[in-house]
Amino acid sequence: MKRTSKELKRIARDILNDRYRVPMAAFAATTLIATVIESPFSFSMGDNPTNMQLVISLIAELLISVVSFVLGCGVAKIHLSMTRGNDFLVRDIFDPFKKNTDRFFIAGFLFLLMIFVSMIPVIGGFTYAVIADFSVVSIVIAAATGILSLILSCYFMLTYHFIGYITLDHPELKCLEVFKECRLLMHGNRLRLLYILLSFIGYGLLVLCSFGIASLWVVPYQTETLVIFYLDCTDELNRIPVRSYEKTATTQF
Repeated sequence: MKRTSKELKRIARDILNDRYRVPMAAFAATTLIATVIESPFSFSMGDNPTNMQLVISLIAELLISVVSFVLGCGVAKIHLSMTRGNDFLVRDIFDPFKKNTDRFFIAGFLFLLMIFVSMIPVIGGFTYAVIADFSVVSIVIAAATGILSLILSCYFMLTYHFIGYITLDHPELKCLEVFKECRLLMHGNRLRLLYILLSFIGYGLLVLCSFGIASLWVVPYQTETLVIFYLDCTDELNRIPVRSYEKTATTQF
């Protein structure tokens, strides 16, 4: 059964109720780890970085992004365990580094590579506009390539958003098989996922207004909602004892 966004969020709030501490700690820990790893490279750049520094920084950012992806899989494991009624601890964020680590790193690298490929049109269009001194034609081309890159990046992000979840749930699958499974899972569900992601824009503004403090509540809430959505897509949510708000609403007078 495909539940509405409102229903999925209500289930997420029910599951998080009185159990925010571990998801909040997991989010804070992964954010801190990524920041600590990235900081030395940012500080070493200086005001006028050399070409070698730029290359090293680019490679470092790629590796850090992959590590962040793997840590994110650990956070997803916590939310999946919590939703399924299993035990969960903050240290579970490191589980993807303990078993089948190569699968998580390869999946993260391929996903980031897809996002980079989607950016090639806009990079090419902007480069042409600079060379052409921003003529009318070059500006039109840059705008067109920008729209193309936006469409491609949205497609990749929506299609393979749950690549880490499937890697966690299906250790028997090879990396390319995981991507195929994710593509099949999201068939007919991309617009639903887009709607859910857009529904959190208001919360994003709240995070900005609170100087990031609200993210300790918002990010776990969003992650749990996405976990509920994922389980709804796989039909596993029907086998988990959660309160059905939609059914309750239709039976109350």
